[in-house]
Amino acid sequence: MRKVKVLVLITAMDRGGAETMVMNYLRNIDREKVQMDFLVIRKYKSDYEDEIKQMGSNVYHLNPIFLKNIGRFKREFRKFLTEHREYTIIHSHLEERSYFPMKIAKKMGVPVRIVHAHSIPNDKGPKQWARLYMRNRLKGLYTHGFACSEKTAKWLFGNNMKNITIMNNAIDTEKFKANEKTGKKLRQQLKIDEKTLVVGHIGRFVKQKNQQFLIDIFKNVNNQRLNSKLLLIGGGKPKAEQKYKNEVMKKIKEQGLENKVKFLGVRDNIEELLQVMDVLVMPSTSEGFPVTLVEAQAAGVRCIASDRIDYKVNITDEIQYEDLESDAVDWANRIISFTNTELDAEEMNRKVKIAGFDVKEKAEELCNFYCNVAEDNKC
Repeated sequence: MRKVKVLVLITAMDRGGAETMVMNYLRNIDREKVQMDFLVIRKYKSDYEDEIKQMGSNVYHLNPIFLKNIGRFKREFRKFLTEHREYTIIHSHLEERSYFPMKIAKKMGVPVRIVHAHSIPNDKGPKQWARLYMRNRLKGLYTHGFACSEKTAKWLFGNNMKNITIMNNAIDTEKFKANEKTGKKLRQQLKIDEKTLVVGHIGRFVKQKNQQFLIDIFKNVNNQRLNSKLLLIGGGKPKAEQKYKNEVMKKIKEQGLENKVKFLGVRDNIEELLQVMDVLVMPSTSEGFPVTLVEAQAAGVRCIASDRIDYKVNITDEIQYEDLESDAVDWANRIISFTNTELDAEEMNRKVKIAGFDVKEKAEELCNFYCNVAEDNKC
């Protein structure tokens, strides 16, 4: 049987949620049967690019899909498909922006065109109108829809779930098992004593992740527990993300929390850093099905999430939800009370695995899907 060649279309391969999920599948898929190559719509080198190439996959770059250069993107993408006829399956993670490449791919006869839904946007004004415009014109351009949850599927594809597959944001559950030794060692490295209450957050610095509000929350936690620290993990290359990060840093200084907050940047040892945390807090204004919350639960970490996040991500019953409209002090009170409860980290990991979030099993399913659709379409 010939190797199935899949072109993964994605914004960039940095350490974001969707990108990490894709990497989890790439690491575990049978690469003797499936070749996953990447077409990213950013010109810079992404965080995962070296690892992707080490596994034998190719990474290509195109210009972004921006309104001012949409014509240029279309020409480049059409040229790319003309030169790379080997890709008979395109798996797009561009959500509603998939409209532009999928329209071209359909015209050029690419037989299998998959669009993947990861989030539910909450933009307002022109940006939201543009999203709705692209989403409404996406219908009929894809052959299969994938989504991380039913909610994200319905936002992008509508209520008709025919040819829609719910694909879990799966992780390596074994890798994320709780490890007390690792936690103690990292606390020492970070100069955090064992009695300190550690609040963690993982995410890019964008308004959607709501780190500005998180600083208000932590300020109130610190008012009650003077021996507390906040770990901010994540970053981002675009100018907009750096601007928002600067705003967060300014707020930390205004609140007098410089010695209480640690910026750890983009890290490749999330499974270890989770062992340092007493609680992970995610006050996002919108999310799809955050892989970070799956990882945290597998690592035996309590989570506090905003009510805008899908309740189905609460696989272990160790996530508590707080109204995003609640005051920061209410969030802080919930954090304090939740961290005083007992939990069974081993049982949490087991629950994540049996709920269908172990990537080894899910990667086999994805491999079978690619192979079956390739055979059906004589690719």
